[in-house]
Amino acid sequence: MLQPRDLKGRTAISYARWSSGKQTQGDSLARQTKNAEEFCAAHGLTLDQKLTDEGISAFKGANLEASLGQFVSDVRTGKIPNDVVLIVENIDRITRVKPTRAIRYFLDLLDTGLTLVTLTDQRIHTSEGYDDSFANLMMSLMAMQAAHEYSAKLSYRVREAWQRKPEKARAGRIKVSKLPFWIDRETNGLNERADDARLVFKLAEEGHGQQAITQILNTRGIPSPGGNTWAQAVVGDVLRSQAAYGCLVLKGEEVPGYFPALITETEWLATRQRTKARRHSRQVGRTSNLFSRMVHCGHCGSPMVLTSSKKGSAVWGYFTCTGKTFKRTGCTAPNWRYDQFERELIDRIGFLAVPVPQDQTTPDLAGKLEETIGALEAKQSNVLAGIAEAETADVRKVLLGKADELARQIEAKRREMMGIRENDARYRESASAVVDFEMDQEEIKRLAKEDRKGAQGLISNLVQRIDLESDSKTLRRAVVTMRSGYSHPLVFDSTGEPG
Repeated sequence: MLQPRDLKGRTAISYARWSSGKQTQGDSLARQTKNAEEFCAAHGLTLDQKLTDEGISAFKGANLEASLGQFVSDVRTGKIPNDVVLIVENIDRITRVKPTRAIRYFLDLLDTGLTLVTLTDQRIHTSEGYDDSFANLMMSLMAMQAAHEYSAKLSYRVREAWQRKPEKARAGRIKVSKLPFWIDRETNGLNERADDARLVFKLAEEGHGQQAITQILNTRGIPSPGGNTWAQAVVGDVLRSQAAYGCLVLKGEEVPGYFPALITETEWLATRQRTKARRHSRQVGRTSNLFSRMVHCGHCGSPMVLTSSKKGSAVWGYFTCTGKTFKRTGCTAPNWRYDQFERELIDRIGFLAVPVPQDQTTPDLAGKLEETIGALEAKQSNVLAGIAEAETADVRKVLLGKADELARQIEAKRREMMGIRENDARYRESASAVVDFEMDQEEIKRLAKEDRKGAQGLISNLVQRIDLESDSKTLRRAVVTMRSGYSHPLVFDSTGEPG
């Protein structure tokens, strides 16, 4: 059996793994890395790389698909030479899955030609060593069994602790990692932010949507739970929080009355129902955005989103500049009435959809890229062959770096090739859609009423971007950029003034 002194002059790679966030804050990485460095220094190895799997459990084998799995795959394919020495703290750093599965993975790892060192017992593991000694196999199996049993017991205890938490919460107080921002951590009572939280629900009760509530809170200078400006997602989280009526939810189990209530459960349910009703009302349905992710402010470049405003019993939609709404820019662009914008743009969609000649350079670019990728792959094969024949660790290190660089270049070229093919496919799809529009201009209008998702898909195939400009209440302009690359400026009449 090999001894540590027999590894002198070899190149080593250390592997460190830990499963919890608390261990990340501790000394897991420092301890495991320091031990590997000391082993290399004592026995004349060169520590070339340090692999880590942070916050990844070995109990269910997740690390076998992370850094460790990628490393073993690179050894199998020849990207990394198989005469390197892999150093781990203990065998349980590799895996804690069931022993019958663990030993198969372990032997497959050694069959790549790797030499494995476990520091706690100073054992050197090789494929030949296991072929020649049944005792080595039994020692490793026992270590794997112990590691799996430890993780299984720990997992059981954690699960049991979680299952007991609701029971403890009903009897008294438990430690809650993330409290609602209106609850004081020391007293578990309402704090000075309770009125801010109540305001969110009051605004929702008055008929304001999440976007409008976000704008109101930011306009009034009310800080978000994190102390910054509000985002729509944060408003949504507050409105969905059952803690508003005092309920603590643990793993799906409710503990009513755990927190002091901001509002009653009935009021909370009514707010949820209003939110759903707004989302599915006929008026909102008629104004759902056919131009999602396409529309930008022509003044500051920020995305424009569809917001709603309640007027009497009706809810109307408007395109609003997010730069202005969230005060990210000094933009003062007015809102655009959505229903009028949609009607006018659909009326002109036939004009916009007039086909333009396709760029004939696409096949040429694709062909040149294929040639470039082929040349890079040939170079990579030569470098990998050179790694296998390299006589010194320094030469191998240089060649490994070159192989990595070639791999990055190949991947970049492949992404570029994919982009060209996607654009070409999108153009052909939009060209097909154009024919449909020319054959029956009324079809898009029908889809806008009966199948809005279908209408949105057809428009998305044609239109890449829309920039809205308003120099005054009577001068409105949209610059529509098609996926073909052509841009069309459209001037809108003044019958529907921006909101």
